[in-house]
Amino acid sequence: MKGRTTGELLVLLIGGTICVSVLISLIVIAIVEILDPTTDTTQGIALVSDTINTLIGLLAGFIAGRTDARRTELEGLVERKVEDA
Repeated sequence: MKGRTTGELLVLLIGGTICVSVLISLIVIAIVEILDPTTDTTQGIALVSDTINTLIGLLAGFIAGRTDARRTELEGLVERKVEDA
């Protein structure tokens, strides 16, 4: 964690928070289903599903940004080596 930027830490913190809230929501839905099987939980399950899709998009964007930043950094190193040669 020491070499990470503030933006990276923020994305990881948001992702972790969303994961915890999804897990808690799924546990609550499971308990409701067990205690009262006649309760309609489809809307809750749909909201959890939408949250998971949002999390996947967030993490995919994070990985794409990291890859692009690393590629740009490596291209700069190659250009410097060519100039030095």
